[in-house]
Amino acid sequence: MTTSSESARPKVVISGVDKSFDTRAGPLEVLTDVNLTVHEGEFVCLLGPSGCGKSTLLNIVGGFERPTSGTVTIEGEAVTAPDKRRVFVFQEYGIFPWASVWDNVALGLGGQPRDKVIETVQYYIDLVGLSGFEKTYPMELSGGMKQRVEVARALAVDPDVIYMDEPFGALDSLTRLQMRAELIKIWKQEQKTILFVTHDVDESVQLADRVVVFSERPGRIKEVVEVGLEHPRDLGSPEYGVAKNRLYELLGVLHTI
Repeated sequence: MTTSSESARPKVVISGVDKSFDTRAGPLEVLTDVNLTVHEGEFVCLLGPSGCGKSTLLNIVGGFERPTSGTVTIEGEAVTAPDKRRVFVFQEYGIFPWASVWDNVALGLGGQPRDKVIETVQYYIDLVGLSGFEKTYPMELSGGMKQRVEVARALAVDPDVIYMDEPFGALDSLTRLQMRAELIKIWKQEQKTILFVTHDVDESVQLADRVVVFSERPGRIKEVVEVGLEHPRDLGSPEYGVAKNRLYELLGVLHTI
């Protein structure tokens, strides 16, 4: 599924966002004049070197940081604080070590009827491939399985936007490939809007409808690249190589396939 920005409605609108932090040495400019529209159901990767402000922008969109200037709106409503309709998935495992897989996934479902909670939790445990591990504790899980729990917990609360900040960065290369494939399957089924931070070119080409390429700090958008390839993507295809090389070029890295 490749979402067309011409047919999908705007979901997240970032307008003229600047961000600086006060330091002992004076203001540190992190982001400058960021403008971006993310459409309903779109998978957008924010790509750039470490320290370019990608995660800061995600925190601003999520309501955890306020921009120095500019605005962020979701469905026309200004973002001023975190909203339970949107969830984060981080690189560091945020699941609770003292709670089972089941209890971790059920965490955000308090107040719902018991039958509904059971149905929802089991559905998302099955969806991420953890059937049979419901009573297992995080210390007994691999890194990839822990990330599956995080994804299931995020989806269980039925968010309209999911923010992912390098969620697979701590995994080994094979597990990362598997998790990317699983994430795409889930995204196609659930049709959520996803904003995904990465500094990995391959990851961005494998996942995204569009890749937003940032400059070094202070981060600004250099170019938005539309990948234009259907899923599942052939990592050895000429078209994949063209998209990948374009991103390396924008990042100032010479690369040949």
